[in-house]
Amino acid sequence: MSKGAKDTFGYLGTEPVALREQLEQLSTALQELAKAEGAEAIKAASDAARRVADRAGEIADELAGQADAVGAAAAKGRAQVEDAIRKQPLMAVSLAAAAGFVLALLVRR
Repeated sequence: MSKGAKDTFGYLGTEPVALREQLEQLSTALQELAKAEGAEAIKAASDAARRVADRAGEIADELAGQADAVGAAAAKGRAQVEDAIRKQPLMAVSLAAAAGFVLALLVRR
């Protein structure tokens, strides 16, 4: 084709330059979009991690409270057993002997 021949968009010599410029603009726009999407994804992940960490802290606090309650109940039960042993030592020893006898029978079989 001659230098003066036209295609549907204009002169053949100027189209590759315009196309290159448009591709560079598109590339820049895509990079900016990817950065924005990446930043949004990072922010969303950070927010989700923060919510999970907050909930884990709440659960840990709840479990600590429950552990304290269980410890208090165990201490109260131990005190009651000690009190019962002090009030009726003969019955406590008899009960322990009977439990030992039954356990020995079960282990022998």
